[in-house]
Amino acid sequence: MLWIFPIFLLLQADVSGEEILLINSNAKVEKYRIVQEEFTKNFAMPVRQIDLDDDHISGKKLREDPAALFYCIGAKAYSLCRPNIGDRPLVFSSIINWQRFSPSSEAYGVSNELNARMPIYMFRSVFPDVKKIAVLYSREYTLQWFTDTVAQAKELEIDLRGKAVSGKRSILPALAQMLPEVQALWLIPDPRVMPEKKYLYDILEKCHEKQIPVFTYHSAFVRLGAVMSVAVDNPTIGRQAAGIAQELLAGKPPADRVQFPAGSEITLDLKKAGEYGLKYNRDALGLVNNIIR
Repeated sequence: MLWIFPIFLLLQADVSGEEILLINSNAKVEKYRIVQEEFTKNFAMPVRQIDLDDDHISGKKLREDPAALFYCIGAKAYSLCRPNIGDRPLVFSSIINWQRFSPSSEAYGVSNELNARMPIYMFRSVFPDVKKIAVLYSREYTLQWFTDTVAQAKELEIDLRGKAVSGKRSILPALAQMLPEVQALWLIPDPRVMPEKKYLYDILEKCHEKQIPVFTYHSAFVRLGAVMSVAVDNPTIGRQAAGIAQELLAGKPPADRVQFPAGSEITLDLKKAGEYGLKYNRDALGLVNNIIR
């Protein structure tokens, strides 16, 4: 059995010699930066890094690049890589509605969104009387997500009602049309729904006027007036992506081509909930990471 040891070392040497190229759509975006930092900290080998906000790399350069695997953070990086790296493996993350890109058979990744069942379950657990929830979405980014989520919400006895927006002028009219029919608004990450910060403030203000609680995907929005957030844990995404990349280089591709984020952070503003007269389930508070009283 002595021959096994040197062969094992040789295989390790081959894997450790593989070159990895990380392409970040814009490292100045906080969540992209955090994901990149966690990936490099948890990946066993050195990683070359490119920030598309600062550096330009052509499709020709990518085709000639010696990297054995590419990790793309954000849609811009993925769109550049996909047609230019042939059949080499690609790992992606931080893409809103990744399904719209129809990833190739060589692409593996981590979804930008949690499994929709998880936040719906949390909303229902904490606020059991809230049964009718509105969602603003766009056909370009989140139509498929919304269609799938309606079915999951129904299984949890939640009536999820949606209105598609197509541009800035349609956002507030769509919201005004929905608010009289629902008990809460679920704000999702869609650049058509919130093309600028102004629209976030406008949405929160209109909901506050009608005493309609806002559930959302980022804890910062709770500080601005939302009642509850169920947020993706971005460091976890970076660690998951590193794990996927290492499995691919070891010749052991994961069973799930695209994984849901494994970590989440839940923030609840009980003071705001009380202001709106919302009844909450005290037994569910143990599931919440951060409570504002």
